[in-house]
Amino acid sequence: MKLRNTRSFLLVIALLAPVFASAQNADTEELNIIEMELEKAAPPAPAPRAFQEQTAKDAAISGFSGLGTLAPFSEISVIQKRYLPKTGRFQLFGGLTTVTNDPFFLTFGGVAKASYFFSETWGVELNYFGLTTSNRQGTDDLRSELNVTTENLVYSKSYVGLDLMFVPIYGKMTWFNQKIVPFDLYFSGGLGTTATQSGENAATLHLAAGQIFAISKAYAFRWDFSWNFFNATGIDKSTSTFNNLFLTVGMSWFFPEASYR
Repeated sequence: MKLRNTRSFLLVIALLAPVFASAQNADTEELNIIEMELEKAAPPAPAPRAFQEQTAKDAAISGFSGLGTLAPFSEISVIQKRYLPKTGRFQLFGGLTTVTNDPFFLTFGGVAKASYFFSETWGVELNYFGLTTSNRQGTDDLRSELNVTTENLVYSKSYVGLDLMFVPIYGKMTWFNQKIVPFDLYFSGGLGTTATQSGENAATLHLAAGQIFAISKAYAFRWDFSWNFFNATGIDKSTSTFNNLFLTVGMSWFFPEASYR
């Protein structure tokens, strides 16, 4: 009887063992799922401080709001040599000129200039204007039709003077989007004498403004407006104030060679 009961007990245990194993496996799987959910809900571990600072800096720079923190703008500069340096060099200029503001006479001539530059900003220049003058058509009409003569009007035969040059602006411009042309914008002023058709040498105030366009380190195209103011005496012995506005264009040669550039 006992043996039968024992066998019956062992048979029941054998039949229930898979059920217990399955239940244990289900409990284990449920515990794993709960652990994964807890890990997801937990806050992430903080990143190292150095990584956080670098990430914040990169984000600010990518939005252009932090560019000013890279380096003080006052310490940023562009270093570029002048294409046509002038310091310690001479300039010889030759060109043509005309008076643009005389209603009675047509005046043309040649211009020669010689200058020396102490620096890129300051220099001195000697000017010579050789001029030739003829009557305009209106002047001849006044004489022939109205018997109005203009002999008492004064016109210039030549001018010689010395200027102080000031070159405050250096820039660049494009030539039909094909070439970059450096240039200097200058102002000058000085004193000289104007020889008139009556043989008088009149003291003259000379003012000028123009540009020098670099072609190479030795040659340049140059143009300017120059204004001469002087008092001169007509044939009736009366003294009047005259002014000539010259437009001058020509070429410049700089020497010696700019070996230091």
